[in-house]
Amino acid sequence: MPKIFTNENRDEIRLKLLNKGFKLLKRGGLSAVNIDKLTEEAYIAKGTFYNLFENKSEFMYHMMIHERTRAKEKLFSYRNSSGKLTRDSLRDYLKWLSTENPNVFAFLTNAEKKRLVSSWSDKYIENENNDRETMHMLISLLESPEDAPDWKLACNYMKLIAISLTTKEVFIKENYHAMIDSLIDQIVDMLCK
Repeated sequence: MPKIFTNENRDEIRLKLLNKGFKLLKRGGLSAVNIDKLTEEAYIAKGTFYNLFENKSEFMYHMMIHERTRAKEKLFSYRNSSGKLTRDSLRDYLKWLSTENPNVFAFLTNAEKKRLVSSWSDKYIENENNDRETMHMLISLLESPEDAPDWKLACNYMKLIAISLTTKEVFIKENYHAMIDSLIDQIVDMLCK
């Protein structure tokens, strides 16, 4: 990035691009995340984009990480005055997660998902410990966690919700929201007393 940008400017521009990129993705899929359109909407030069991101594939990876971070920050906003999550606030957060759907993959076709993931280098593959760390962090925030919560099963149920958000078309429409609510209730029951 040119020297005229401070680290703060750089971070602001990067954040602006990631947010605008996600809005474009939600409106029209991967093809809508056009670098020319993105830089035009962010009021930056195309060269500035390429000073921040090597290519569109890398940009999409960082967008995915940004949305995950945003979802984690939202989780913290559901804590009570003691800094803990109650059964109800955990349920509310999981409901927000399923409604807001900050999952980049939910807005891609199957072909786009495969193409994007295959273009990512090994450095983009998730760490195997990520599920454990995420679930243990979530459980540590609970006001009244189960004595021996089945975090692996709860994690799989959360992944079922994420997968269902990316493949809504395969489910029976009339019962889709009831299915999501049932999965959320089961997660809450697994983790909370």
